[in-house]
Amino acid sequence: MARQKRQHCPEADALAQKLGKTIQRLRVADNMSLGDLSVQSGVAKSMISQIEKNETNPTLATLSRISTALGTSVEAVLASGTNGSALIQKTQIKDTPVLKSEDGLCELRIIGWIDTVNWVQWYDFRAQAGGKLESSAHPKGSVENLTILSGQVRVSVGQETWRAQAGETLRYRADEEHTIENTGSTPVHATMVNILAHSVRTMNA
Repeated sequence: MARQKRQHCPEADALAQKLGKTIQRLRVADNMSLGDLSVQSGVAKSMISQIEKNETNPTLATLSRISTALGTSVEAVLASGTNGSALIQKTQIKDTPVLKSEDGLCELRIIGWIDTVNWVQWYDFRAQAGGKLESSAHPKGSVENLTILSGQVRVSVGQETWRAQAGETLRYRADEEHTIENTGSTPVHATMVNILAHSVRTMNA
């Protein structure tokens, strides 16, 4: 029986080529060799090379393993490969989750990317006068970064207390219970970034 000739689809070929280039770009950006990516993903080095050169079409399972090893998601890789745009995601304010403090005077808007939540979390923080945000301990070794955009706050961790005002940043260990309190008469607006324990260890390695 004669082998069927492969039918080429221009759109599919263009997508596959962009997909390969995206994987190669992410690998090089992470200073990973083909061998490094092969070890971390469990995908054969020759297969990764073929994908990058658009010589084969990876299965979803293969793409998932490669994406995880590159610290991203299949969705992000496909989105980048689909339209060639540098934009990964755009969210509307109505889609941004909001957390409230127990006193109802503070709110945290979760503006961090869900794909990095296990390493870094960031928030838009606002507090009315007298508002107090009480937080439980994060994993041992975690660091919280608080940049005050307007107003003034008092931050307490254990028995230690610090104050900060607009234009200042506090970085403190957040592996104990900690509080942020608006000590002024005007609203506070700040940016909060939590770097979780294993990320801190990686940076110090």
